[in-house]
Amino acid sequence: MTQSPIRTSALLILALAAAGVFASRGVAAPAPIVAPAAAPLDQHTLDKRANGVIKALRLEGAKAEAVRGILETHFQAVQAWHAAHAAELATLWSEWSAARTPPHQDGAKAAGIANQIYAAYAGFAPQHDTFIAALGRELTSKQVEKLKNVLTKKPGMQRTYKAYLQMIPTFTAEQKAVILHKLEQARETSLDSASPKETVAIFKLRKVEVEAYIDSQGLDYKKAYAAFCERIKEETEARKKKHE
Repeated sequence: MTQSPIRTSALLILALAAAGVFASRGVAAPAPIVAPAAAPLDQHTLDKRANGVIKALRLEGAKAEAVRGILETHFQAVQAWHAAHAAELATLWSEWSAARTPPHQDGAKAAGIANQIYAAYAGFAPQHDTFIAALGRELTSKQVEKLKNVLTKKPGMQRTYKAYLQMIPTFTAEQKAVILHKLEQARETSLDSASPKETVAIFKLRKVEVEAYIDSQGLDYKKAYAAFCERIKEETEARKKKHE
């Protein structure tokens, strides 16, 4: 049975909210796990991570093995970089979380710390660029795009973007472009995340910016979110009555 657009949106919003996709005002994101790991990732962990990507892209034979090698090299590089920068990252994430937590919430301070977090991750740029270039030699641009989405599927760039569009369907083309760009930035940085929890936090950094941007456009994100949730509730109740 085909679900209605708003029903599909309702399920999407609820799932994303549960995963911490939306940046609730005054609610801090839990600091991601950035504890240093003394040893490289074991082969079982590498296989598990790489196999999911290779399966999603339906790669076989020599191509699959080439991409596997690229992924494993990247995963180990991410592991090593995080081990070397764990203390710095842990401090920054903790400070950002504290700056967003009442009663000492300070949006300007949080934004400044967010910029420091971006700068810290930018230190991994040479390895990141090498990873993307290697993928580009083995995969089409469409496959690389899919690979990025697979590696960052929770919360996911496209899922989050579509959810914003469902909440506020009146966005202009320019507004959509700004929002998508911020989420693309979140996805790109998340490729260098060492854990799912860290990926969620990185996305949240950009979602705070998205929701501030929505407010700056006179659209009132908080009000739009509440209105959307109310529409979900009304649609759900109407469907229940229809089947009574």
